[in-house]
Amino acid sequence: MKTLMGRLASMSEEDRARVLAKVRSAASGAAGAEEPRLTPGSCPDGRGPASFVQEQLWFVSQLAQGVPAYNVSFAFHLTGPVDADALGAAVRDVVRRHDVLRSRLVLADGRLTQEVTDADPELPVRDLGDTPDPERAAEERIAELSRTVFDLAARPPLRLELLRISPTRHALAWIAHHTLVDGWSFGVLLTELAAAYRARCAGRDPELPEARLQFRDVARWQRERLAGPTLDRLLESWRKRLAGPVPAELPTDRPRGATQTFRGGMLRFDFGPAAARGVAAVADRLRVTPFAVLLGAYALVVAAYAGSDAAVVGAPLAGRGRPELDGVVGPFSNTLPLRVDLTGDPTLAEVLTRANDAMLDAVSGQDVPFSKLAEAVRGDRDASRNPLFDVLFNLGNLPPGSDRADLGGRTRLEVRGCPNGTVRLDLELTAEHTAEALTGRLEYNADLFDEATAAALLYDVRLAVGQLAADPAARRSALDLPGAHRRRVAASARAAGGAAPLRPARGASRRARSWSR
Repeated sequence: MKTLMGRLASMSEEDRARVLAKVRSAASGAAGAEEPRLTPGSCPDGRGPASFVQEQLWFVSQLAQGVPAYNVSFAFHLTGPVDADALGAAVRDVVRRHDVLRSRLVLADGRLTQEVTDADPELPVRDLGDTPDPERAAEERIAELSRTVFDLAARPPLRLELLRISPTRHALAWIAHHTLVDGWSFGVLLTELAAAYRARCAGRDPELPEARLQFRDVARWQRERLAGPTLDRLLESWRKRLAGPVPAELPTDRPRGATQTFRGGMLRFDFGPAAARGVAAVADRLRVTPFAVLLGAYALVVAAYAGSDAAVVGAPLAGRGRPELDGVVGPFSNTLPLRVDLTGDPTLAEVLTRANDAMLDAVSGQDVPFSKLAEAVRGDRDASRNPLFDVLFNLGNLPPGSDRADLGGRTRLEVRGCPNGTVRLDLELTAEHTAEALTGRLEYNADLFDEATAAALLYDVRLAVGQLAADPAARRSALDLPGAHRRRVAASARAAGGAAPLRPARGASRRARSWSR
């Protein structure tokens, strides 16, 4: 759920000013003097064009037929007494406010349209109190719901269920397709749901600020704004950012198939408080963001495994460059490629500066539609992989308290993400960084990688983070990454006619499990 606002909060005043200046400059340069107005009610008949993000998500969902890879699954965990009727009414209040949550995507005459329906959300209640282990039963039910396969054209791709674990423990499963929401949207939903529930419990209608803009208004505006020369200028800027030799591919344990697969494995990690403090200290010393430190470490490891002098890493960007978009629910988030140049045996400090600059450049160009960028940079699509990057990095350090709410009385709500066993890329590293903790997960394509290989790579990421913090003046060539070294040995053996597969250094998987959970 990482957003641009979360990254801004962790920056120094000077770096924050640099980012905002880039965003404003990009916005004014892209829009020109005749930027169309963002007008509420621009689609009064309940129909409007799909956004660029919805169009891309719809397309990849057609390729992943029957696979819930593009679900955004959360559970609202409630502690304390819960009035199920009031909660159901609050859910309906929130869904009725945001038309996108009641919309389906319809393809007609070659155009994808979002169409608001009259659907009212159902909130079935499932009592798990009589099961042998209600907490485990709730986890299993949420996991089952998170694997719901939606027909985007038939009805709004949203599924809800309230699980009663005990009189004072409930979980509200909220499963939606990514064409309806992004991570930021769940922050909006959390705030509104808490306010609506408190009002319903008090026997009154909720008094929420008017939802003037609907997502279909934004989608129409985005398409008008990015027409013609404006889009051409954005694409040209991205071509320059991504210029250079294509980085070598990350070696896999098994050959890549003809089409992309989504079977995922996952390792959780906890690098400990010393690593968290080290990231903050080196970020402060070099005047970069913690995001840049962790991106730099990840890029170094990925490039070392691939034997490359560059790494292209996907990163989700909020896509909400205007304040009036903050309260709009919808799929704004745009995952774009960050190219980290590692040529010339740079110092680790130089690597972090380059990673920071790559992030700032991407922020300034985050309005480019992913599908248009893929067409401009890569041309023909390879059905076996993402067209722009194979690995992703996401930093999820939202401001404290943004994932929980007070529902009144003795009832509290906390929102948690729910991975569903699928993965969209070869590797997806998600980190959570606070002053005293550095935790997260590495999700990997289980059809390409063994768990031991993923564990070795994660172990190397931990080592890279430590070496970046301990000695940023060291050269890239001095970085000690045993898993990557093992890969180079295996590659040499294969080149000499051997058959040594990619495997982690001895003991790396065991060591990884000693600090992962």
